[in-house]
Amino acid sequence: MKGYVLFVFLITSGLLVPQVFAQTVTINDSPRPFSVTPPNSWSRESTSTGNSRVRFVSPPGSPYAECAVIVKEFPSLRGNPQSLLDQQMMESPDVQEITRQLSTRYNNVKVIDTGVASISGFPAQLYNVQYSVGTTSGEQWIRGVLISTLTTPGLVWTISCGAMESTFEEAQKGYSHWQSEIVRFPTNVKILEKIH
Repeated sequence: MKGYVLFVFLITSGLLVPQVFAQTVTINDSPRPFSVTPPNSWSRESTSTGNSRVRFVSPPGSPYAECAVIVKEFPSLRGNPQSLLDQQMMESPDVQEITRQLSTRYNNVKVIDTGVASISGFPAQLYNVQYSVGTTSGEQWIRGVLISTLTTPGLVWTISCGAMESTFEEAQKGYSHWQSEIVRFPTNVKILEKIH
């Protein structure tokens, strides 16, 4: 089942606004609705793919970072009870599998650490990662975390959160700057019951 867990880490550019209190946002344009509270002063930006349901970026003038919630439907997982999906997510994360999956899209992939986490009470797998991606403006380095879980009916949820810069050293500095927000963000995602 792990082969179906597709991790997508969406990083683009964006940039500081005055300090404001973050408000919880409810996302209904998703196979299953959810709510999320962004970090204070971060702004909501448009998403670049249909599976990315919401994206927030750090304020201009600060180290660039981004957090996104991706929800993808996998029809082959439909029909599995939540208890089986939970059991899969409670297994030890597979470093080789996530490295292989990320390496199909990105360069210099390194999984620094793994762990078991939770998204809205559902068991999840956490990957602390770094990698790079070629862009028209040159190689961009990403330093962040990916957290993924499975829910019925056949949904893969991935929360990606991290810093992006033109060198690994700068990306690491950005990650260190925003680390508390990056770690807190997944705890502010609440998966809701589907409204019929």
